Amino acid sequence: MKNDDAIMIRYMGADHARRFVIQRADHKLWTGKAWSKILDCARVFKDHTSAGKACVAIQHKRHRGKKLRTFRVEMTIALVAEEVEEISREALVKFLAEAVRIEVESSIHGDGPVDGRHCVRRSPNGLSSEAPSARKERGREPACLELSRKPT
Repeated sequence: MKNDDAIMIRYMGADHARRFVIQRADHKLWTGKAWSKILDCARVFKDHTSAGKACVAIQHKRHRGKKLRTFRVEMTIALVAEEVEEISREALVKFLAEAVRIEVESSIHGDGPVDGRHCVRRSPNGLSSEAPSARKERGREPACLELSRKPT
């Protein structure tokens, strides 16, 4: 890995009894208070969500008090269907909230553009507006909805 301080969630056990631990790139495991090379000392999480919250807390503790810059990234989602006009905005927002995931792949690319920096995604789902599409089908232009992920 690019960054020895990068942290990731590792899973262990069979599918029906899956458990999770937090591991740093240098193979040390989170005990709940410190990092250890001993697996028996690692804090075990019952679900991915609670392990993810612990990762956020670890990163927050590591980077709190540092200056923050926020950038806005927009993306466009194309909705293509025979009866595209009949699909409600609420149904699309619900689908996108459940299906679309944007993550920062810190285990491969590091925590930020420079060592000692940390980039994190902070983006609740929000559907802003309908945008024109560049694609034409059978003499008509299908609707294209724009999904804006805005920082909180």
